Amino acid sequence: MTILAVLVLMFLTSVVVGFMLSTISSDVVQSLSFQRLISTLFSTVPPVYYPITLIPEPYRILAYLSPTTYAAQLAQNASGYMNLGGQTVLLDWLILASATFVLVILAAKRARWREK
Repeated sequence: MTILAVLVLMFLTSVVVGFMLSTISSDVVQSLSFQRLISTLFSTVPPVYYPITLIPEPYRILAYLSPTTYAAQLAQNASGYMNLGGQTVLLDWLILASATFVLVILAAKRARWREK
């Protein structure tokens, strides 16, 4: 159930970011460059495919800038790959839900609506 909730929040976050960027972008080529950048920030830098303990301590702050880090930690904890404390799990849920909520609000308020 935890992994499903994490996946739903990350799906919503990704959809909102994609929607927001599509309203800002003026052409397809520009959209592709946004997509590459976002893909890197959401999947390569954060510890999605490896535990965060493999990132050297001074560079972990970069991983914590992405909401994907918190989702990955929650999924790794739920699957038994990693053991997080109760406070860390609660903090990860709080940050992931807050980031999703803030992005939804930003998309609703800042998206450029085009009407013909």
